[in-house]
Amino acid sequence: MCADTSQRLLEATAIHVDYGKQAALRNVNVCLESGNTLGLLGLNGAGKSTLLKVLAGVNPPSSGTVRINGADLARQPLCARQALGYAPDKPPLHLEFSVKEFLTYAAKLRRLPRNQLASSVNSVIERCGLGEHRHRIIANLSHGFQQRVNLAQALVHQPKVLLLDEPTNGLDPVQLMEMRSLISDISGSHATIFSSHLLTEVEATCNRVMLINEGQKVLDMPIDQLTDEKNATFEVVLQQAARQTDLQDLPGVLAVCSVDPQHWLITTSEATPSGNPAGIGDALIARGLQLLEVNPVKNHLERVFNQLTANARPVASDTP
Repeated sequence: MCADTSQRLLEATAIHVDYGKQAALRNVNVCLESGNTLGLLGLNGAGKSTLLKVLAGVNPPSSGTVRINGADLARQPLCARQALGYAPDKPPLHLEFSVKEFLTYAAKLRRLPRNQLASSVNSVIERCGLGEHRHRIIANLSHGFQQRVNLAQALVHQPKVLLLDEPTNGLDPVQLMEMRSLISDISGSHATIFSSHLLTEVEATCNRVMLINEGQKVLDMPIDQLTDEKNATFEVVLQQAARQTDLQDLPGVLAVCSVDPQHWLITTSEATPSGNPAGIGDALIARGLQLLEVNPVKNHLERVFNQLTANARPVASDTP
């Protein structure tokens, strides 16, 4: 969670999305500050693209609120969108335009003042490594460079919040490394959400990670906390269902993630009594919980991802 409300650039509260009788998102909260890059992970159909469309104002939530740079997205949409850049998974490109023509068009849609158009477009072209291609027709560009144009249209108005939905999808290894470097370069001056199904990309690019499983947030914590060798993560199986509040205030506990109500991942500091299997077991028993198993797991994002998604049901897509 964000510590200082004055620095919150994106704050979404209790986001719920229903598609008929099916809940695509359930009570999801997101908070992001300047300079933070949040990696949004989840299986196909978990709700990643749905969440980004809600945050971008493309799809309204069934309930909940979204604030961008302090502006309510529902009540002050123009003000909120002025501080928002969105690069969807399917680039909204006009293939018959040249790169410069399209980015100028995008800047006008963002209501940039006329006297700032040329400088803003030229700046984002250079920033996204499109200088040699500024006059090329977008249809003639490779997929990798079209992805760069997609990123550039999201950046042309210098937004404070940047939403990137699978920006490395379909790139070859060289293009992927270039895009990773580009996103890392720009992330310091924005609050960025990076949606991906590639764990390595999230680990290399982001400083926070959020995992969505079946429309619910099951993990939200700094990556370095998750992978720090000074911390320990335990897989805990209980005889009865427990609530997160039953576990998160145990001594030394840094994070609690639910696989299901009887199956949890608990991250602790190794410097505390709860930093070993016996210690966390004793703490759970002292809380009155009936413990069946406690197993140490490797502090690695891939291991945690696999644990948390082990019981997920396959879903065709994020949208109905």
